[in-house]
Amino acid sequence: MGFASPNWAIITTYVVTQPRAGAVLSKSVYRVVGTGVGGAMSVFLVPPLVNAPELLSIAIALWLGLCVFLAAIDRTSRSYMFVLAGYSTCIIVFPTVAHPEAIFTTAVLRVQEITLGVVCSGIVHATLLPSLSGKLLLDRLDGAIRDAARWTADALSENRPETLDRDRRRIAVAVNEIHDLVTHAGYENGQHAQQRRLYRALLMQIERVLPLSAAVDDRIVELRQAGRLPPDIAALLADVAEWVIPRSASGSDRQEDAERLRERCAGREPAAGPGMTWDDALLLSLLARLSDLITVHGNCLALRSVIVAIPRDRAERQRIRRLVRTESRVIDRDYTGALAAAASTTIALFTACLLWIASGWEGGAGAVMLAGVFFALYSGFGNPALLLKNKFIGVAVRLALGAVYVLAVLPSIDGFPLLAASLAPVLLVSGVLLTAPRYSPLAFNLIIGVLSPSIIADHFEPDFAAYINNGLATLTGVYFALIMMRLLQPLWLQGAVQRLLRAGWIDIARGRHLPSPRWRSRMGHRLALLTMRATNSGALSSQPTADALRDLRAGLSLAELAGLQSNLPEADRIETSSILAEAAHYYRNLVRGSDHSPPAVLLEHIDHVMQSELGGVPAGIRRAAILALVSLRRNLFPAAAAV
Repeated sequence: MGFASPNWAIITTYVVTQPRAGAVLSKSVYRVVGTGVGGAMSVFLVPPLVNAPELLSIAIALWLGLCVFLAAIDRTSRSYMFVLAGYSTCIIVFPTVAHPEAIFTTAVLRVQEITLGVVCSGIVHATLLPSLSGKLLLDRLDGAIRDAARWTADALSENRPETLDRDRRRIAVAVNEIHDLVTHAGYENGQHAQQRRLYRALLMQIERVLPLSAAVDDRIVELRQAGRLPPDIAALLADVAEWVIPRSASGSDRQEDAERLRERCAGREPAAGPGMTWDDALLLSLLARLSDLITVHGNCLALRSVIVAIPRDRAERQRIRRLVRTESRVIDRDYTGALAAAASTTIALFTACLLWIASGWEGGAGAVMLAGVFFALYSGFGNPALLLKNKFIGVAVRLALGAVYVLAVLPSIDGFPLLAASLAPVLLVSGVLLTAPRYSPLAFNLIIGVLSPSIIADHFEPDFAAYINNGLATLTGVYFALIMMRLLQPLWLQGAVQRLLRAGWIDIARGRHLPSPRWRSRMGHRLALLTMRATNSGALSSQPTADALRDLRAGLSLAELAGLQSNLPEADRIETSSILAEAAHYYRNLVRGSDHSPPAVLLEHIDHVMQSELGGVPAGIRRAAILALVSLRRNLFPAAAAV
């Protein structure tokens, strides 16, 4: 087609390549949109500022910073679109800044060639042995359900694994990853809106397993350590542990078994009356949360089965409709961290521009361009400096490989068939290695190495000096980005864990969103982020994740107690209002950093209300109040002595 930079189109086919067609199509859409926006911004900025290089530099740096900010607060696969809009402007503007009259042509060519690569990749992935996201999505959902069931059974068993707390928190990570898969699946024709709602409803039920399983586990450990777990309750726990692991029984049989287990839980609950002992309160909490946990696992099974077959039973269809009628997922947005990352990106790119202008280096445009590209790409990762260090090594390897082609291979061949044949060994082997996470960074560098503009062009020019000059500019850009990343990344990485915890404290202190599934979903997302940060950084302590889980459970308990206020007698309403106010004050102190221990007066108020008459209220309200108070006491005062 006579394009001036055909390597852009070919590289795009590798950039958007994913194992599943839905992921390819979604990433392709994001890439086309991001490139179009970046091209439009290039045409908007260059003509009026071309004679003021400092102003043009700060304008592009601010634009890149804005795109990084939007990507950082998005936290989904869609963030790729914002990053691309930013660094596409760098790719278009800096190499053509010496010829501003060509900016429109360059921007249009960039969009055309990216679109060509996207269309070719999308057609091949959608038609040639397409691998759809639906099967992968179901496999991942089944895996998450099995893991949740196994960790629930471990919590109920007498031989509780020591790693249970750490392993169980991976539920939040799995839910986070599967939500992205649901997004990709939406780009495939076979995935309808109703089916995606079923997936999301199932994920919300899996998400509920984490706090419920942790609550049940806490009560069991407390009762067992004190030797006060009744034998009949131990037998019930064993039966639930056996039920929760999927067997060959049909779905209807498992639902009937679940109903019988819930009836056994209800039949063994101590009466929530005046003067009940602490052991009875713990036992009541254990059986109530266990019944809820059985219900949630049953909901998971019901939603999983309806994904492949609509139930015939009318009552079951109504149950599914109630479960699907849930609020959309909410994710955490770290505006402080996003602003710090955006400011750092702006500073890094503007500094690179000033050094380039001051040096007068003609080939420095490539270095500045890549400094902006790599800073934008890697600033959203947990350890960007390490990634850039590995990238520098990979770039050196790919430049050496490209030099072999420029010096030895290309001068001895002629025509497109021989060019394709000479590139095939690297592209085919590296294309396979792209699917292996361990080798994909090296594979991608090798691919870029043989797809450089010196190799992929309408005709070959044996200018090794130009190749080396471009290679040095590339290494300089990566190394500069690495230096600036080491200097600036603490601005948004240090304190990221504390900001996640603090966001939960602020929510609980305000108390407005606690009763909603949206808040539980947001806290689940925070748990996933904390777990992934601990895993990626190799942190030995998972205490921040445990603290966030504690805050989630405490927030849910406070929401339960607040919801009962209008049904309590005036005296007990005053006491529970004091509990809510003191808990909010405690979390406000956490936000301010002034006190990290819950006040003793809060414990006294909880114990006083638990021992009060709670007279004149229905038994169900009294039971709910005791459950909320027991949960709050165990979460905020786990080491407190029995009442």
